[in-house]
Amino acid sequence: MALIAVAFYGAFKLASHSIIQQKFAGMILGAGAVLVSLQPIMHASGVQNDPRNLFVGIAAAIFGPLAGIITFLFAATTRYYQAAPSANVCVFSLFVAGCAGLVWRHYTRNAERKREVHFIILGLTISMSYLSTFLLPRDHWQEIFMTAVPVLIATNILGSMVLGGLLERHRHQEKRERKLLNQASYDPLTGAMNRRAFDKEYENSVLSRTSSGIAVIIIDLDHFKKVNDTHGHTVGDRVLVGVSKILQRSIRDGDLSARFGGDEFILCLPDISVSDVTKIVDRIQESIAKFGKEGFDIDLSLTTSIGVYWNQKPQRLEAAFEIADKSLLQAKANGKNQSVWDDRTSFSPKVSNAI
Repeated sequence: MALIAVAFYGAFKLASHSIIQQKFAGMILGAGAVLVSLQPIMHASGVQNDPRNLFVGIAAAIFGPLAGIITFLFAATTRYYQAAPSANVCVFSLFVAGCAGLVWRHYTRNAERKREVHFIILGLTISMSYLSTFLLPRDHWQEIFMTAVPVLIATNILGSMVLGGLLERHRHQEKRERKLLNQASYDPLTGAMNRRAFDKEYENSVLSRTSSGIAVIIIDLDHFKKVNDTHGHTVGDRVLVGVSKILQRSIRDGDLSARFGGDEFILCLPDISVSDVTKIVDRIQESIAKFGKEGFDIDLSLTTSIGVYWNQKPQRLEAAFEIADKSLLQAKANGKNQSVWDDRTSFSPKVSNAI
């Protein structure tokens, strides 16, 4: 059981997507179910008894339906391969164990941390699968319930407390680590990436690939301090959240958007032409201006100054940011409410006044 927990922990470190994690968990617990079937607890009247039900139930209870199905398939296939007379009944028992795990998962879904009593109940719930014994010939009932079932129930309870507890602790720790990473990577107000996450994503997904043109755009809200001073920080926060949503709607899948601090946002648009960048910049300015007029009880007269850098090939973020920032400063110096492009971007608009 400890080896299974270690294998699970290592697999979860390599996979971050929940579906992939469920697949890993199902395969690891399925392998455990196969291994325990090689050394059954006992044979009673031709009926093989082993704790495979425990693995199926725990997979469904801790990790969800997909993991439960995968573990069930491992265990059921092995049971059929062994071709015992009671194979059909045993497979049905495995199915009931998985369903029992899902029932436990449903009723404990709101428990932040599972206690020992939860896992004792899980073991008893999985043991309900042994009622399938009544599908066997009547003359086997007494022997099975007197010899095999008590041992299997004890195994399920102890296994749920040990293996289930270990896996649940690992899962809770992984969830907590993911939450902390999310908090460290995203702005809590707008939900946009912060500068640290943007830098990392740029390094990993932009610099590592070829591009037919890349744009780095810095957006700054004009006179945002006046909005806070005049209408309060609550309105100012609503403005920032709204602008962040506008930026997300204005870009494509695969583009990057982040709040760099205060009222400043940054975009990275890989594989894009100058003409498409122009359209996106214009759309952003128009959408933000419209939001300032229609998104509040009063007209906030929101405008933006935008600095644009475009190049045929990706550059280091520090260099691209510096050039876009100089363009932004030029836009502000020119009177704000406009976009300014880097002079190195030939055949592009150098200054574009917003409507």
